Amino acid sequence: MATAGSPKRAAPVGGLGAAALVALACGTTLGNVGGNVMPALLAGFGERFGLTDTAAGMVAAAQLLATAVVTLLLSARASRSGRVQLAQVGLLLATIGFVAAWLSPSVGVLVSANILAGVGLGTVFAAGTAALGSTADVDRATFRTVLVATLATAVLILAVSYANELGGGTAGFAVLAACCALGLWGVRGLPERPGDDATQTGPRPSLLFLGAVLAFGVVEQGTWSYAAVFGMRHAELSDGAASLTLSVAALAALIGVPLGTLASLRLGRVTGLVAVAAVEFAARTLVVVTESGTVFAIATSLWQVCYLALLVQILALAAGLDRSGRLVAATAGAVALGTGIGPAVIGATLDVVGPWGLAAALLGLGVFALVPLARLAARVPSPNRSESRGEAVEVGPADTVQPAPPVPPAPGDTTASAAERA
Repeated sequence: MATAGSPKRAAPVGGLGAAALVALACGTTLGNVGGNVMPALLAGFGERFGLTDTAAGMVAAAQLLATAVVTLLLSARASRSGRVQLAQVGLLLATIGFVAAWLSPSVGVLVSANILAGVGLGTVFAAGTAALGSTADVDRATFRTVLVATLATAVLILAVSYANELGGGTAGFAVLAACCALGLWGVRGLPERPGDDATQTGPRPSLLFLGAVLAFGVVEQGTWSYAAVFGMRHAELSDGAASLTLSVAALAALIGVPLGTLASLRLGRVTGLVAVAAVEFAARTLVVVTESGTVFAIATSLWQVCYLALLVQILALAAGLDRSGRLVAATAGAVALGTGIGPAVIGATLDVVGPWGLAAALLGLGVFALVPLARLAARVPSPNRSESRGEAVEVGPADTVQPAPPVPPAPGDTTASAAERA
């Protein structure tokens, strides 16, 4: 039976109700929409206001950093009940911010509007990602949520670019405002934390884990922002060829969504994580240093496939470590923070040490991020064993891991139990 104020629950699909899947996809897509569509937005408002690349980048950074900081700050709040209301408040703020950015008469208003939108998006992102921890099967929920969010983001990028062409340099903000307004309904099915602990804050995330995830965001998103530069400068591709290569890689990355889940199922969490990371490290190194256009094209697609596979594995790991949702929300915030500061870090490193030095630095930082992730993954049951029965572990303040009881279904929830799926 549908609860008051939520959309009617549809029959569960593979253990995840359709209403919950829609809500999770809305929360994660809209919460991270600023970072994903920023290239299209930046080109539009930069042209309208005649901004230099540096000035336009600072406007973009204002929104992205606001999103990241708020996501981290609200991760504890998102671990308690009331996620739907939290997400709706965030969507309302984001809608107001995007409308203001669309109609902004000056750069000052544009910056303020983007900060407000970033605050709203961070609120949505915290609530949406924390809800992953309250699903019966975190691996399956993460896989389907990321897949839908990736497809939706691709459509939004096209829509924002088209709106900018038709309505002027800031019309893309109007598209995002409309999406956030529609999201007020979509997020009403967000899974809440069940049981007697729903009103209690989840355990404090491990700083080592968050540091590893932050490094992951810096390495991946920072390097991606310079991918076209590597292709044109080192592999001697034309501007059009480099853009086409990156577009193909972005589409190929969708393969990584099921790949991440499949690797965990078939190889176990640790082996799956390390195997995907090893291929990803090698592909990313080739992207940075190769002088062959063919090698660059193949390596870029392989890199993006493995990147998305790693992201799925990390989010599922965080949701499995802490079923309150606090850790997965903090993880999303750390990735967003890495996205915000990554381009500056990678650019500065490239200027100082060159491509081979950058490749070595990326490898070292990647290993630094991988070791604590693999160590914690070893303490979480693989999805094909205990976790498939609804078990999880939680990370305590001192980075100790204790078994957590099975998560019972919420009252009135039609989601199939693990026993029924078995």
